[in-house]
Amino acid sequence: MTADLGPPRTYASVAGRDLRLWTFGRHDAPRPAVVFFHGGGWRRGRVDQFRPQAEHLAGRGMVAVLVEYRTDGPVAATQDALAAMGHVRSHAAALGADPDRLVAAGGSAGGHLALATALLAPPDLAPSALVLFNPVTDTTGDYPDGYGRSWFDADDDARAYSPYHHLRPGTPPALVLHGTADTAVAFGNSRRFVDAMTAGGDQAILVAYEGQRHGFFNPGTANGDLYHARTTAAMTSFLESLGLIPRPSPSIME
Repeated sequence: MTADLGPPRTYASVAGRDLRLWTFGRHDAPRPAVVFFHGGGWRRGRVDQFRPQAEHLAGRGMVAVLVEYRTDGPVAATQDALAAMGHVRSHAAALGADPDRLVAAGGSAGGHLALATALLAPPDLAPSALVLFNPVTDTTGDYPDGYGRSWFDADDDARAYSPYHHLRPGTPPALVLHGTADTAVAFGNSRRFVDAMTAGGDQAILVAYEGQRHGFFNPGTANGDLYHARTTAAMTSFLESLGLIPRPSPSIME
């Protein structure tokens, strides 16, 4: 899973286990950085899930980071996500990253973890933007009302880890990419989340992929290469619009 990612960096040690991250793109001057959290329902998943996106953004001048976290449920995973983002921020100089231009990104449960860095953490940890692939936004219910309630013993505990229930003015700009035929995390969850963000005056964009199911953006799956290309293009355009990566110079035809 990680043998070909290059040397890792330990960002935390928990119960004798080192938790690691991998970086792509090194620069002399501080550059915007994107931190990716893989999916898998907080109980499985591959740390290299977003390697293609990381390599793409590294090629566009960003520092890209892949995070390993404990797959022991949303509580442990959230703790690790906050620790990873804190490490990237506090060690930005060593990574060649600009701590004032950090993006949190992830898919499914990893989308929840990206949101956790913005909404379930102190404001000084929050990223500058969010890129979310069919994210878990509401842990107070299970499909179709949300995802993850079964991990918690009490409603209050589920609500404490639910990004939707912690929305506040000043939430970082968000791009949400979701298939309308998702049977794991209902598309309506993302629509409700984006509607709430925009109603609060914050920037949020929902891109619907008609008829696509959960994880539709992963290359190597049915139609995955096509939708990987489309979602990568949408992500790139979003980051360009925020000035986090430069727009390509127009070619001059002679």
